[in-house]
Amino acid sequence: MKKLLVLALGVALFPAPAVAEDPTEAPKEDSKENKEDAEKAPEKITPGGIEPGEPATAIEDSSSARRQVARFQKEWKEAKSNQDRLKALERLGKWDHGEVLKAAQRHTKHKDHNIATAAVVVCARQLSVKKKAAKAVLGVLRREKRTNVVCAAMLGLGWLGCDKKAAVKEAKKLFRKDWRELHKAATRYFGYIKYKPVFRLLAEQLDEPRPANPNDPNNPPASYWKERWHAWNKNVKWTRWALAQMVPGETFDEKSEAKAWAETEGKKHGIEW
Repeated sequence: MKKLLVLALGVALFPAPAVAEDPTEAPKEDSKENKEDAEKAPEKITPGGIEPGEPATAIEDSSSARRQVARFQKEWKEAKSNQDRLKALERLGKWDHGEVLKAAQRHTKHKDHNIATAAVVVCARQLSVKKKAAKAVLGVLRREKRTNVVCAAMLGLGWLGCDKKAAVKEAKKLFRKDWRELHKAATRYFGYIKYKPVFRLLAEQLDEPRPANPNDPNNPPASYWKERWHAWNKNVKWTRWALAQMVPGETFDEKSEAKAWAETEGKKHGIEW
């Protein structure tokens, strides 16, 4: 229940991305028979698939911002449970100001991963102080180990449009670290910032995972390939979506399609294979 709570909270708190719209339609189980538009992707809310919500309301004057922070601090102090603290963070996250960023940043290290995740979400909503917010969220990404906090930070950097080398480096590490939520979050990050240098890296994830030589006695067991396939089937829509953000108007269902296009048309769009 706790995990579901914070993921639902993330839906309400994350700002609409400034660089791209999220896809909305869930993939079908049989991916081979249901290759849909690259503009569509999973509905299921998971750590790497948190959906963007409405932008926070910018506060013009610091005195009003401090009043909102004071209200939050009072609610936090009087909270009787972590659920109350999550509600307080949700209310704070409706506002956008540097003071709000400072207040939320203090809780990104909270021992409860749900609260830490929610605090990261609030930080990622501070578009009026985008550079400071990105610095704070990048700091979380570098130090964190908890999956949902890491995913929130990675996605937050994407929504903030942070394409710094340090952020890209972290995304590449997460992309290769697993084939599930971390991989999904990194894929979406690349799509949000439209990072063309990873076009090939993403395109190589379009095809179903399978052994190059089925008869090789050194192949991993069938259970490995089953697990890989299920992870691929859940994330491939995000891969297609991210590629479509890099090259608007083009969609790719298979690696061979992306490769052929990149080798003939890619240079015109800043894409190399």
